[in-house]
Amino acid sequence: MWGQAITTLGPATSFDAFPRRILVGSPEAVVFEQKPGWYALHGEPLPRAEGVLRFEPEAIAVLPGAPAGPLAAGQSLSPVYAQPGTGALAVPTGQLFIRFRPGESALAHRAALEQAGCRIVAVPDHAPEAAWLRARHGDLAEALGCVARLRQLEGVASVEPQLLMARGQR
Repeated sequence: MWGQAITTLGPATSFDAFPRRILVGSPEAVVFEQKPGWYALHGEPLPRAEGVLRFEPEAIAVLPGAPAGPLAAGQSLSPVYAQPGTGALAVPTGQLFIRFRPGESALAHRAALEQAGCRIVAVPDHAPEAAWLRARHGDLAEALGCVARLRQLEGVASVEPQLLMARGQR
């Protein structure tokens, strides 16, 4: 699963391996910052407690407070992010979406992507200039750390981490 590989938890679980801030979008980036007092649990079993935000297909739960107790096999933790001044929580999945300039094929850049620490997971049929990526070793903190390197590659139009958020009401 995605997340920092922590198998037992102490009173002060650290997310130092993760970026404090994530920039999403261009040319006007939206800033997300680590949200103290929240964490994400990646992997089954997901807690069923009241007030827990769950993303079922991705097997991710967003929980308040500090993690306590050991993790089950296959579980991991990550920080939760939010836009400053809002209460909307966002959790990274470990996937990145990259788009190259029109007319360029994402597959043609495979070697450069791998050198930057990522591998192609999927190329949308309707957008051969784009691809979903994961970190080479599958670690969520590693994936988020790749974003800046990927943005520097020749021909890249945009790179964004996939963030899950609660569905809003209109």
